[in-house]
Amino acid sequence: MPSFRPSLNPREKPPTRGHGEPPPIDPLGWSDPVPAPRRGVFPPTRRDFAIAGVLLVAGIAWGAALRFAESLPVDFGFLLFLLQAGVGLVFIIGLVLQLLLRGFNVDRVVIVAGLVLGGTTWGLGIGPTVAPAVTVTGTYAYTPALPAAPASEGALACEWAEGRWRVGSLTTTTPIGGLPTAHVLTVNLLNRQVQLTDGASSTLLAMGDAAVAPPPDETARGAGDRSGAIAIDLLQVNLAAGSSDVNEVRGTFHWTCPGPPG
Repeated sequence: MPSFRPSLNPREKPPTRGHGEPPPIDPLGWSDPVPAPRRGVFPPTRRDFAIAGVLLVAGIAWGAALRFAESLPVDFGFLLFLLQAGVGLVFIIGLVLQLLLRGFNVDRVVIVAGLVLGGTTWGLGIGPTVAPAVTVTGTYAYTPALPAAPASEGALACEWAEGRWRVGSLTTTTPIGGLPTAHVLTVNLLNRQVQLTDGASSTLLAMGDAAVAPPPDETARGAGDRSGAIAIDLLQVNLAAGSSDVNEVRGTFHWTCPGPPG
């Protein structure tokens, strides 16, 4: 009966495995399999053409979306940031994953980047836009509370913001009365800022939602309204203001604007 004890001779070679024996079991995958050769970029297959078409269309859609977002009013800036940074980050992550799964290939990187950037450039040129901003002439009535003075009326430049579904800014073309010098009032309804200045030594300013809020007895305006009221409460911010310049202005500003043309 043959012995199953291992040989004590270190020079003795282990018995060779027969052709009919199965390969050794490697449940942990520690063996080094021979890597399969990777297919090059050329010649392209139908799948490559399909992926190229998808990348080109995705680039065109991205460019068109960016063009549309850039034409929106300034308070839609988050949407523009999301399209520029968010979609760009998704593209970079997708490109990295593609390279990790299919192997780094300079030709593949150049082709993918060229398709996406080329499509984006094309989309930026043909994408849709909203109607541009337009200025019309309106009227205003101002009732001062501080300093005390008679009410005044005048003409107003009303700018309908991009898209023309709401008024974006108001600028008096007739100076505000009741002040030592002629002041022009500018109300930016999108950035929530009100400024009253004479263009020289006096500049009064207010910012925030309260700056464009209506008086307590007035109804808040909504998007698309052609008239409204603002409780003016401004403070002097110009360090060069003289003793004759007012330090605070309060009152009620009523404005009326016609609709946009077209």
